[in-house]
Amino acid sequence: MRASLEKCGFAVISAIALLIALAAALAGCESSPWKDFQSKEGGFSVSMPGTPTEKRQAFHTQAGPVEAHFFTVEADRGGTVYMVVYGDYPEVLMASGDREMLLDAARDGAVGNIRGTLLGERAVSLGGHPGRELQVLSSDGRLALQIRIYLANKRQYQVVSVTPKEARSTADQNRFFDSFRLTGN
Repeated sequence: MRASLEKCGFAVISAIALLIALAAALAGCESSPWKDFQSKEGGFSVSMPGTPTEKRQAFHTQAGPVEAHFFTVEADRGGTVYMVVYGDYPEVLMASGDREMLLDAARDGAVGNIRGTLLGERAVSLGGHPGRELQVLSSDGRLALQIRIYLANKRQYQVVSVTPKEARSTADQNRFFDSFRLTGN
């Protein structure tokens, strides 16, 4: 079942989101003051160090079309990337598998498609919705990723920070992750 979920594209958003974050983390950019951001369409709010850039990308999967929405901010001169990604999956896919299996598929996609190493994982929840928090090291060993994945109804959210490997969890990262809220899903 897991292989079929990945073939259906459940892990696609994970892979694309992390590739965008990795590329952005290697670029240079000035940071801005922290701002509260709300996506009414996305049904979430979050505090980020600047106004996020929004990108949409459509994917065709065996289970049907999926459109991913990316909201990205680069901070610390490109040394840190903050990102929220969401996508709605076909109801048949969400109804067909249990939530733990869907979270496993999302985790496997997030780690496997960047050829990263999973350093840690724990169960989390948000507003009664199940999730996972992942600690991942990039394939080249240069970047550390902290990822929270949540499933809310037919939507998958990913809240991601990417920092140089040497950086430890910071107050800014905690502020980012702790500020994420579901507002309408």
